Amino acid sequence: MVKKPSENLHAEASYAPSKLEMRDYYLWTWTYWKRHGISGPSGFPIIGNALEMLDSQNPPYLQLKEWTKEYGKVYGITEGLSKTLVISDPELVQEVFVKQYDNFFGRKLNPIQGDPNKDKRIHLFAAQGHRWKRLRTISSPTFSNNSLRKLKTTVEDCALELLRHIEQRTAGGKSIDLLTFYQEFTLDVIGRIAMGQTDSQMFKNPMLKYVRAVFGEPRKAIFLSGAVVPWTGPVLRKVLFSLPQLFKNPAVHIIRQTQEAVEARIAQRKADEKAGIELGEPQDFIDLFLDAKADDVEIENNEDFTKTGVKVNRQLTVDEIVGQCFVFLLAGFDTTALSLSYSSFLLATHPEIQKKLQEEVDRECPDPEISFDQLSKLKYLECVVKETLRLYPLGALANSRRCMRATKIGKYEIEEGIDVMCDTWTLHSDKSIWGEDAEEFKPER
Repeated sequence: MVKKPSENLHAEASYAPSKLEMRDYYLWTWTYWKRHGISGPSGFPIIGNALEMLDSQNPPYLQLKEWTKEYGKVYGITEGLSKTLVISDPELVQEVFVKQYDNFFGRKLNPIQGDPNKDKRIHLFAAQGHRWKRLRTISSPTFSNNSLRKLKTTVEDCALELLRHIEQRTAGGKSIDLLTFYQEFTLDVIGRIAMGQTDSQMFKNPMLKYVRAVFGEPRKAIFLSGAVVPWTGPVLRKVLFSLPQLFKNPAVHIIRQTQEAVEARIAQRKADEKAGIELGEPQDFIDLFLDAKADDVEIENNEDFTKTGVKVNRQLTVDEIVGQCFVFLLAGFDTTALSLSYSSFLLATHPEIQKKLQEEVDRECPDPEISFDQLSKLKYLECVVKETLRLYPLGALANSRRCMRATKIGKYEIEEGIDVMCDTWTLHSDKSIWGEDAEEFKPER
């Protein structure tokens, strides 16, 4: 008789069944939602819906939207041994992300992405428990208004460089692909404020091909292996990072360059200190992270970030700084470039809104140079950006949360280890929330 495996996802991830148990072990996971009376797409035995969630031709966020139409605002999917409850009910979303945040502070991570409890380069996006709390506490001052003011000039220089390239390329009425230009701009800004880049590299940045490759066609076999056979994740990760040329892992190149930039800045600071040169204003986020400190953070264990007891280091390690800069690049490159592209498209196709926005900018920013304080007065611009992101929500799969303690949301019992994901595209176009004109671009809403 086959032993029933634990329904705790963490237990499943470390549980290595024998050959005799293997079939029933996977079938038990595959039928999890059906056994719990929750509908959803069945997918295929063993892999569940993993292939559909890796399909770049039919992006998974649109696939989720189609499934919501078919199965309703609450349904379940499986990806190998991962079990995910997909929700688009506002009350349940509020429950998971706000009211019960203490029970859903973990992230849904593929095993090849690293262990959030052990990875030396852990960053805010992947960290959980006390490691997340520590990183958040130390890093938060880096994103204060005062810190961002110091970087405004750099961002403005990049914007002026972008306009110069646009004017050159559109001379004589030529058309351009704005997304390409925005990608160049975004990488230039991030390179200068987070990667140690000292001057503009727009349209000559050797890093661009590696960054684009990270966002290219997903490596289905690798991610599928991590989902279906999670205990192989650490091995796959080690191989991918040890043999980057063989497996064409662009992330390795980006991490190495970031590491070199951070180490070079530390060496420069030490040399300046030895020469009696006082530390000047922060040049970029590397400096801000190096300067970042926090009051003593007390931690008891990594399972519950609300508990305290043991004091930990108040400063970021070199590996942690590299991790924060790396995720800054990944989180900011494609999302920002696409946000700018969608905004430009919507403004171009809605000239009356474009005119209203231009009038606000002319009124609030009469001088050629825009001050940091003037930016906060551009309320309609903020509405335009928010409405753009309502219609085209980016990073829509990044909102997943892992249940860290068994709990209940609405009428649904959620066991420890279950992942919960919000179907953002459905939520953002729900006519019961936004009205019958939910599909229209209306910044005034």
